[in-house]
Amino acid sequence: MARRNRKNGEEGHRAMLWSFALLGVAAALAGIYLGLVNACDNLGRQIKTLEANRAELRKQVVNEERNWTMARSIGNMERLLAAHGLAMTFPQERNIIRLQATEPDQPAQYALRSAPPLRD
Repeated sequence: MARRNRKNGEEGHRAMLWSFALLGVAAALAGIYLGLVNACDNLGRQIKTLEANRAELRKQVVNEERNWTMARSIGNMERLLAAHGLAMTFPQERNIIRLQATEPDQPAQYALRSAPPLRD
């Protein structure tokens, strides 16, 4: 039987095979890591943008609430009525329609437009 040539053995190939396998696993892990870092950076940018939008909207809400409060104030209403030449008074007693209080199980009462109002 012929003797095997040990100079061309597979010992060197085995180490090279394992090194390529480890290199492939390391490359895959590096790719996964870079993908996760990129996803986290994108989420961080989105969160910053949303927080800036939230702060701007909060400012707008506060300004609108302040404007609405100022517009509803009695002094401002009187000034606007005077500017437009409107005079408002309380209605006369005969023009007030009073509805009776209902029990919780009874339907709500509404003033009818078609019929003359009932006066008490």
